[in-house]
Amino acid sequence: MATKKKSTVNKAGNYTKPGMRKRLFKKIMAGSKGGKPGQWSARKAQFLAAEYKKKGGGYTS
Repeated sequence: MATKKKSTVNKAGNYTKPGMRKRLFKKIMAGSKGGKPGQWSARKAQFLAAEYKKKGGGYTS
């Protein structure tokens, strides 16, 4: 059985709410807006940043 890889979403400590950002990332990644479902794109990164900020997330640096 393969071991589950630990999330590195906040490895650098840049996000004030890493759990919320991870949930948003999964939702946006699965969607087709800004690219194919399951495929990451620069546009999806823009959507993620905007949604994260809109929901009250911030950055430490």
